[in-house]
This record gives sequence, C-alpha cells and structure tokens, in this order.
Amino acid sequence: MGRVIEFVAGLVGRAGLAADRTLRLELAIEEWVVNLCVHAYPERDGEIEVAVRKGSGELLIEIIDDGPPFDPTASEEPDVALPLDQREPGGLGLVLIRRMVDDVRYSRDGGRNIVTLAVAVRQS
Repeated sequence: MGRVIEFVAGLVGRAGLAADRTLRLELAIEEWVVNLCVHAYPERDGEIEVAVRKGSGELLIEIIDDGPPFDPTASEEPDVALPLDQREPGGLGLVLIRRMVDDVRYSRDGGRNIVTLAVAVRQS
C-alpha cells in the first residue's frame, strides 16, 4: 500500500493538486486497494496496476485488477441515516470513496476491472 500511495502522491504533486485534495485522493485509493485485497483476492495472490494521467481539467487514477467483475458505479449507497442495527453490512467504503473524489468510473476490459478515480484540477 505504501508504494502505491507514494507513487500516486509523487505524480499528483507534480500535477498541482492542492494538499487537502491530495489527501482525500490518497484515502480513496487506499480504501479501494484494501477492498481489492480483501474481496477480489481472498484466496489467491493478485496483481493491481495503478496508472495516473492528466485529462482535460482532471487528474485520473486508474486502478486495474484481474479479480471477479465488480462495478462500483452500479452499487447503491447504503442508507447511512438508518440505525446501525437496521443496516446491511458493507458498502461504507464506497460511500467514502465517492465522497473523496469527483467521479468514479468503471469498465471491464480483457478480463480486468478498471476503476478510474477522477479529481478536478483547478487551473491557477
């Protein structure tokens, strides 16, 4: 995890993302990668690939894995207003991720999940 965050933080810093936005992005990446380790690879080793690129007015972090298909954009957010004893377990990681970045995108290509976390880069 440390290597992933260090890699992304170095590139994000050069892209000019504000410090508070960088921390939010790092938290979203950490949450996604931890969930991959727990849910996509519970009984086997797996590979996770991370790519960072700058799009038109946004920074894009692609996290690619070869785990089972999982589209986070198709998952409904849990009702966090319900008392804990009335909620289904899980789903809070996705809530956190969605609140830390501007957009979450998903595609599947060649048997691999591609989750893209997008954050706006404000020009000065």
